[in-house]
Amino acid sequence: MKDMKRYNPNTFNALHAATAYLLFWAMMFGVSMLFVPIMEHVSPGADLSPYLCLESVLIAAGLALVTAIMALAAKVNPVNGGGFLSRKGCGVEMLMAAVLIFGMAILFSPLAESFAETIEELRTLLRLPARTEPSIEYGGWFLLYYLILVPVLPAIFEELLFRGVILKGFMQFGKMPAVILSALLFALAHGSYQQFIYQFLVGLVIGALVVETKNIVVGMVAHFANNFFASWSVLVYGFALGRNGEEIYVSIISIMTFLLGTVCLIAGLVYFVKRMFHSQKYPERARGDIAATFVVHDMVSGTLLEERPWYSCGALTEKHAEQRCYLAENNGRGKLNRKAGIFPAVLVLAIGLAAALFVAIGAFIGGV
Repeated sequence: MKDMKRYNPNTFNALHAATAYLLFWAMMFGVSMLFVPIMEHVSPGADLSPYLCLESVLIAAGLALVTAIMALAAKVNPVNGGGFLSRKGCGVEMLMAAVLIFGMAILFSPLAESFAETIEELRTLLRLPARTEPSIEYGGWFLLYYLILVPVLPAIFEELLFRGVILKGFMQFGKMPAVILSALLFALAHGSYQQFIYQFLVGLVIGALVVETKNIVVGMVAHFANNFFASWSVLVYGFALGRNGEEIYVSIISIMTFLLGTVCLIAGLVYFVKRMFHSQKYPERARGDIAATFVVHDMVSGTLLEERPWYSCGALTEKHAEQRCYLAENNGRGKLNRKAGIFPAVLVLAIGLAAALFVAIGAFIGGV
């Protein structure tokens, strides 16, 4: 590696991950308490877009603070460390991650809507209060919130916490448990019972991408693509519905997006499945990349397993070399974090999950 100073082989453990999740809910509670006196002075029916913007910025700052606290306490770099490295020359895998998540967002959105409708029917049967939608006016604050803050801030700061800290920490239990558990915590963290299934699926895909590529920036790009699609779909379908109620516009847009989503999902799956096969066959190249042009060729010819040339993508040094360098620079052994005990990690995680379930149940009952 050209610059060993920016790479820290130290990594988080399960207790760090569980503590980070608990701190996340403490931060969310603090932000909500801050907003209580603010919202008391807002008149009914007022445009809430400015307040949503402020809330997004505060939550992003809180996520950054929690991540920084855990990074300093554990002496771990959430971006470059513990076998993960953000590196130049990997634009292809970032592009294909966005393509994959974009296709998934299009094709699985109906599943999320169906689940939300089922939940609302259940709430109706239980005679719970109707959901209240925030009053939003289409203006500058609305565009700032939906087109900039929603796509960008969560993609950076949620990924730093949930993949940079939490997923890495739970990897002491193995890759698959780490991906599943981090996806579950990610879905619960959004506090939306309507979107739980979809957010869980998104968390699974992004977690798998980060573990496969060893590059958290890939997760950020995928997260951005998901949020970007969600934000723009609101505007596109709003435009279609505003065309004098003509359903033909909605139908045309629905068909076009479905076809586009199918192509994107297939292309993304072909790319990363092909990458996985090559990574297993050539472990020393597991942090490499493959040319995007091969994806189109393979989709047409069907040669998914055919070997293709790789090119360097800033791979890490040989196994354990970075650990030896790190320990030498820190004057000996004992500087790397050890695995956490099962009991304390599970105990702290249970408290965090209890907080998440409390918020989810409260949202379900209150219709928030």
